[in-house]
Amino acid sequence: MRKLPKLPRPLAANPPGCRGATLLLALCLLAGCATRAADEGATRHRWTQLGPDGRISLRSIVDGVGDCPTAVVDGARVPLQVRAAATVTGAPRPSPDNPAFRPDFAVTTCEATLPATARQASIGGDPLPMPVSDPRRIIIVGDTGCRIKVPASGPADPIQNCAGTSDWPWPRIAAAAAATQPDLVIHVGDYHYREYCDDPARCQPLRDQGVVVGYGWAGWQADFLAPATPLLAAAPWIVVRGNHENCDRGGEGWMRFLSPVPYRQCGNQAYKTASQSVLGNNLTADAYRVELGKRLTLVVADNAAFADYLPLAQTPDDLAILQRTLRALTTAPSGRPLWLLIHKPLWYDLLPAAAQPNALQTFARSGLPASLQFVFAGHEHAFATLNFAASAGRPAQVIVGASGTQLEAFDPQSPLYEGAAPGSKEQALPDARLHDGIAASSGIVLNRYSFLLLERAGDGWDGTLIDADGRAISRCRLDGDGRQIDCGFPAPPQAPRSGAQPSCCRGASRRNGRWVAASSR
Repeated sequence: MRKLPKLPRPLAANPPGCRGATLLLALCLLAGCATRAADEGATRHRWTQLGPDGRISLRSIVDGVGDCPTAVVDGARVPLQVRAAATVTGAPRPSPDNPAFRPDFAVTTCEATLPATARQASIGGDPLPMPVSDPRRIIIVGDTGCRIKVPASGPADPIQNCAGTSDWPWPRIAAAAAATQPDLVIHVGDYHYREYCDDPARCQPLRDQGVVVGYGWAGWQADFLAPATPLLAAAPWIVVRGNHENCDRGGEGWMRFLSPVPYRQCGNQAYKTASQSVLGNNLTADAYRVELGKRLTLVVADNAAFADYLPLAQTPDDLAILQRTLRALTTAPSGRPLWLLIHKPLWYDLLPAAAQPNALQTFARSGLPASLQFVFAGHEHAFATLNFAASAGRPAQVIVGASGTQLEAFDPQSPLYEGAAPGSKEQALPDARLHDGIAASSGIVLNRYSFLLLERAGDGWDGTLIDADGRAISRCRLDGDGRQIDCGFPAPPQAPRSGAQPSCCRGASRRNGRWVAASSR
């Protein structure tokens, strides 16, 4: 991996713009920077997303009800338009017993849609990352937020320490991922985990540390946007919706900030009640294709609200919806390699081994094209791979779900819980369980905070699983034609001795006190 790149400078509270006399202003505009109008809101964040039909979406968040900024795109001024207006802070709650419904957002989200031919863009003089024709470095992250979900009484999930960068490493992972100088960033879902904390006794320590919790702007800013700043500036993003972005949870923030389709307000859906989010009421978007050069197509799908834990017989509507929304996959041109990006995996260890096929697995039996090489997913808070024999006709699956939120290893309710024995539930080989009737031929499971770097190597891809300090954990080889991913199983999770090269990182180099994976090129 290369050195830390020179990324666009951090956002200032008042972007400097171009000041001075008329002549200087004209020269400034010719040079491609932009001024901020007096009534234009201070820009909090700005980034680039890739969306349906080859479109490029410029996104910006400004304070309050201020006007949206103007971008300079290939020398032309392009005003961003309001995507979602700020809410009235302090107004009566429309549904006091459902904090996920219409929470406060004291910011305006702005958007401009550009054609795929756009090459350069900036806002306030700061360049925005733009897509390259043939991406060679791709970052994949997933399940990044800090887990806080504490009811007023009764059992609760373990509280993650959001104030500790060891316990919640998403800020470090975002910085380490940005340092690899990616051409593209893919997030496979679950951005927001700071849901609620209603027990005064259990929640007071969080308040004492200034930890922000909530479904509105403050929660999204603390959990995703602020720590993601260096990675948002590093490359364009492709975003996948996770179940934590369902309308009965953090869906309103997803719709405002990240959804690839125009903003729509979530309905009043309450988690784990009769009105909870399901595929049919969750504003589920149709899948879409993103072409990466001439050699690869990504299919981005929204399966966030499908009931993966229920058999098809109990969710017949889910199958019909998946068949409709996944047409971008089933109608993709033949002969061109496909990768599917979803949040909830097709097959994974959190489902009971004896479970009957769910709607997505049923769809996969006949709906997956032969050109589908890999499925990338999140949801399981670990890194995991699954390969099947060629006779099974299945793609390989890669779960990247350990980029910040509490690992399965720390959750007593998880089958991957490790307690006081770190690494005890990691797997160098799959167990004998059947995944919808078929055993995996190979694959690994790692309970370690990480992100995945993919680097083009000839006609294929090499992968490096990297920790929050930029150290390689495992090296992988992706064989698209064979629909296989082969990742080395690392040494047990412990800090390496000073000056000793970890066994996971053979072929890497020592740089600034860290082991850095050798470039595949």
